Parts: sequence; C-alpha cells; structure tokens
Amino acid sequence: MRTMALNFRQMARLVGLAVCTLSVRGILWVAGILWSIIRDIVNGVYRMVIGVTVFILSVIAFFGFILWLFTL
Repeated sequence: MRTMALNFRQMARLVGLAVCTLSVRGILWVAGILWSIIRDIVNGVYRMVIGVTVFILSVIAFFGFILWLFTL
C-alpha cells in the first residue's frame, strides 16, 4: 500500500511539474510574439525617421543646387 501512495505522490509531482513547464513555455511563447511585434514597430519608426531625414536633406540639397545654378 505504501508504494501506491509513493507512486501517487510522484505522479502528482510530475503532473505539477508538467503543468508548470507548460505554463512557462506558454508565457515565453506569448512574450516572444509581443517582443517581435514591439521590435517591428521600433524598427519601422527608425526607418521612417531615417527616411524623413534623408528626404529633407535631399530637398535642401536640391534647392541649394538650383540656387547655385542661378548664380552662374
């Protein structure tokens, strides 16, 4: 009878460990998805800032070139 109780305790411990493992894996999976979404948003913002900066510098250079042509 004692071995059956030990087996039951061991089985309960293993089931608890499996539930905890599954919970941690699920939490890490959701965290990975959220991290990838946040990373994509931040990369998009950086890309937009760089694009706007290059556009503004290009417009300034273009009009500076036009003004320089007027001085010739």
